[in-house]
Amino acid sequence: MKKILCVCTGLMLMMPFSLQAQGGGANSPTGPFVECSLPNGNIEYMPAMFCEVKHGKYQH
Repeated sequence: MKKILCVCTGLMLMMPFSLQAQGGGANSPTGPFVECSLPNGNIEYMPAMFCEVKHGKYQH
């Protein structure tokens, strides 16, 4: 019984990491993360919506 409990607890602790690996962490509620070229010449990695708000340019 203790072994089953340990296995179940381990699986529950691993779940957030497996969910993050499936999505790759590349998407967010504000869109996919992109390399954004800002008007001042900087290139930043941010969600597409924030890039548009900052008047940056990115490629899909």
